[in-house]
Amino acid sequence: MRKVLSILTALLLSVCGLAFILDNITDSGLMRSLMERYAPPETTGLPASEYTPVTEMIDGYIHGEAQTFQHIFTVNGAEYAAFNQKEQRHMADVQQLFRLCDGQIWAIVTIAAVAVIAECRLFSDVRTLRAFRGTLLAILALVTALIVLACIDFDGLFRLFHRVAFTNDLWLLDPRTDLLIRLMPLSFFISYAALIGVLWLAGMAALLAATTLLIRKKKTNEGE
Repeated sequence: MRKVLSILTALLLSVCGLAFILDNITDSGLMRSLMERYAPPETTGLPASEYTPVTEMIDGYIHGEAQTFQHIFTVNGAEYAAFNQKEQRHMADVQQLFRLCDGQIWAIVTIAAVAVIAECRLFSDVRTLRAFRGTLLAILALVTALIVLACIDFDGLFRLFHRVAFTNDLWLLDPRTDLLIRLMPLSFFISYAALIGVLWLAGMAALLAATTLLIRKKKTNEGE
């Protein structure tokens, strides 16, 4: 029972860490800097002055703070709507994914917290801690395999994710007609994915290091 609970705790903590990062990674400042780097105004057709309000709107919409996925701007006295109906419908699907994460993250955190509390009481021997550490290592091995696949074919993995996550093909945008895909090219998502991966791996590495130190301490105390 102790080993099962330790494995469950490791799984929940890894999911919690990823969910927390995903819920906070859409910061408008970060999004704007990546857009300016990988999708400058000369390739998107969107004036540089509009990048800040656009990214603030996107961040607000994803988290339910903005009611409509749209940005109106003016160029030489003419008014333009930045996003068409297809882009709006796709982002409505994206918003639902983030709402699902927002709605479930606290439930997952609560379950993980309860498991951790119980686990701390049950962490009375080295075998349980080793099961916990072994699960962390297995998760890291799986994620490492995904990272290798992403390095080989990020576009293929990215398309697979969209096919699994969405029930329609609205995510298949055309850069000739859709500003959203010009603002967020593949290089934009690669950088985002790399940042998420680094943050999550850093958290997992810290947890793994702390567990290893605790194992060594218990082994010393037990005279093993």
